[in-house]
Amino acid sequence: MSSNSLDLDWRNAAKTTAIILEIRRLLTKIDQGPTVDLRLESSTAPNIISLQTDNGVPMLKRRDYKSQRRSASNAQYWARLLKTATLLNNMVVERMSLKMRFIQFREPPVSFALYTLHQFCGLTIAQAGKHEPLDLIKHKVNDIALTLGIHPAAFGIQQQEGGTIKTPDGVSLDNIIVTNIFDYNDRQRSGPIGKEVQLPGTQQLRLHGQKPIPSLVLDVNVKQSSNSKIDAVVVVEHRNLSELGLKDVLLVMTGGFPSSATKEYLHLLSQSTKLQDVPFLYFGDHDMQGMTIFQTLKYGSKNAAWGSKTMVCPQLSYAGPTRQELKESVQKFRPQWEARFRAEYPDEDDEVVEAQADRWQRKTKNKVDKKFAKHTQKDTEIKRGFEKLGWLEYEPLVKTEVNYIIDAKRGGKFRLADMTIVDLDYLRYFIEAKLAKACKNRVAMKVKPPVARGVRLQNTPSQFSSVPLGARNQASPEDLEMETADPAESQAP
Repeated sequence: MSSNSLDLDWRNAAKTTAIILEIRRLLTKIDQGPTVDLRLESSTAPNIISLQTDNGVPMLKRRDYKSQRRSASNAQYWARLLKTATLLNNMVVERMSLKMRFIQFREPPVSFALYTLHQFCGLTIAQAGKHEPLDLIKHKVNDIALTLGIHPAAFGIQQQEGGTIKTPDGVSLDNIIVTNIFDYNDRQRSGPIGKEVQLPGTQQLRLHGQKPIPSLVLDVNVKQSSNSKIDAVVVVEHRNLSELGLKDVLLVMTGGFPSSATKEYLHLLSQSTKLQDVPFLYFGDHDMQGMTIFQTLKYGSKNAAWGSKTMVCPQLSYAGPTRQELKESVQKFRPQWEARFRAEYPDEDDEVVEAQADRWQRKTKNKVDKKFAKHTQKDTEIKRGFEKLGWLEYEPLVKTEVNYIIDAKRGGKFRLADMTIVDLDYLRYFIEAKLAKACKNRVAMKVKPPVARGVRLQNTPSQFSSVPLGARNQASPEDLEMETADPAESQAP
């Protein structure tokens, strides 16, 4: 934790006894009042979140700032904060972990941990069907964690899972994960420790095929067989894209907004020496939520800016699809459609083929045009938030697409899956074409401002606005072509 920004990492948390002492000191302050200095997760202080550079890598950071709150005001807030702090104290004393994702208020509690959470946080049966109580609990836990300068995971609050990873054939990921955060916190921290020595509270976990992304991962080692390769790391927001059959790619599926475990895991992959020359590409829905996911993965999120240092992927590039790429998809795919028609009806003359292709193009284009949705007031607010944070200046392509979403009169939003309207295989063709371009160029990593000498991780403006749509490993037809973006447009200002 620096003097200017708050950087929390569960890997460097204090020992269990010290954490208990800090919680009890806070309990005493809350109980005795009349004022308590807090770092609030939802603080509205000016410039509390800003885009900063850490070793030359731009990321969202939280200013180290405490606000003074009066314990005599807002009795409900202080009651819940006191109960949550008491719960955390009891959990750490009993060395009991709790996964927040298992809290389902539509069902009765199924463990002592959940029962304790209900009791201490004052939840009633009337609140059972609502999501607000869960959010309130998370906010209180984070308020306490930020105030004490301790990562929430160090209290035994396990990170929410949600992401999935799929490895290519012949590739496995050897992980060292923490299974008991309290034993890990209390480990011996002095003296050399060899790689053959297993740290307390940890175990090894090998991932291959399609598996959930684990939480509390200390290290990831990428292992490959002699005949395997990784052409790219592809990040998508939808799990069903694992069915596309992409070859030789490490596929990370966030499953919507990424969990802390997913963000930390992608960050560790970005640090792997085996993947330093491998492009990291993001494909998502063409809407503000998709752009927010990209921001979260590459630059961090406002709610977790205190952990950006271990949760950003500087190499990640926005690969689309863009609004123009969807609009032009029908015309670009027409030669392939004609080739298929001729193969199926070899006796038809050119006029018949042209007529059928015209009919298909008009019909498909109408379907595509109907998929564009207009922006909402919420989209406008999200854009303002992007502009305020300033990260769009590093992403000229994303900035252009965000403006399209807001300014397009007939709508600029669409889903990634809408590209299958052209053809069920078109989305795979599209992604493979982007991969072919990225693998061919091996774009040199660049960052603005310059990276400090000796720093391995570098930030990359998104460079893949549109590329020739051709075959990667002869997977798609060579006659599907798209204009290549002007390299000058991909440079950060």
